[in-house]
Amino acid sequence: MPESVFIKNKKSRNIIIRSSLDLQENYFGNGIQIPYVLINGKDKGPNGVILSGIHGDELNGIPIIHKLIDALNPEHMSGSLLLLPIANIPGFILHSRYLPDRRDLNRLFPGQESGSEGSRIAFSIWKNFIEDADFGLDLHSASYNRWNYPHIRGNMKIEKIRKMSSAFGASITIHSKGVKGSLRREAAMRGIPFILFEAGQINRFEPGITDIGVNGIIGVLSCLEMIEKSSGLNRPEPSSSYFSKSQWIRAGGGGLFVPSIFPGDIVKKGEVLGDIHSIQGEIRDQVKSDIDGRIIGFNLHPQVVPGRALYNIAYTNKSFVEP
Repeated sequence: MPESVFIKNKKSRNIIIRSSLDLQENYFGNGIQIPYVLINGKDKGPNGVILSGIHGDELNGIPIIHKLIDALNPEHMSGSLLLLPIANIPGFILHSRYLPDRRDLNRLFPGQESGSEGSRIAFSIWKNFIEDADFGLDLHSASYNRWNYPHIRGNMKIEKIRKMSSAFGASITIHSKGVKGSLRREAAMRGIPFILFEAGQINRFEPGITDIGVNGIIGVLSCLEMIEKSSGLNRPEPSSSYFSKSQWIRAGGGGLFVPSIFPGDIVKKGEVLGDIHSIQGEIRDQVKSDIDGRIIGFNLHPQVVPGRALYNIAYTNKSFVEP
């Protein structure tokens, strides 16, 4: 069984280690490596892991991790922080959300040592980077032709996850355990509190998203006493409210979608969110909200057909009790 990066470097203190781990072989039989950065603080403390790029085309997490490395000084840090700028190396090479076999890596954790190619990659990531962590953050962006308003997802019934989410300071927090095989669900089930940061779109570096992500992570590290609370940039007040569900509002007809409401906006049931125009310019249909809530996801492409997802609205169901 492989030793985790944390265990291998346990005795190294007050140092930044930049290295790579053999992940898999390519079609030529050559090794594919996964780069990582390990920051070992001067004093003992928690082991944390931050991953980006579990979906290979979601790139906003890369500059977040790069800027975080520049902001942290192991001389003034407790514990260890393991950073993976790209977890899904094969998908990243292909500019794809998925693995080469079209499977979603974020449905395969904790993986199997002798399973499918994707399951083996998940197993390698789990054993080397996740299993010995005390907490983690998973950085994501929206899928193809969508944009996500910055928000946190996690199982808010777990106190440590709720504490981390509040410290991140996002204006929107959604209670969500995650689907089976997702990193945050499988980690939390095994006692490793994980939160997921969703923001922006694929195949882009968005500076505004970078700043929000870095500030949020600084808040989490401060809360866990890994760094001084005065570290980092000016941060918003921590979020104190939660949503428990989200649902997509879909196009009722085909045409050109012209939005009038945007991510982050609060909407009421029955409110007009946008219009669908014909090619000749007439309004063919109005898109209305089915619920009260807040916009967290948004379709970027104006060409739509019936059933196309246009807005993702976070809301709270009646049975949910805020933690």
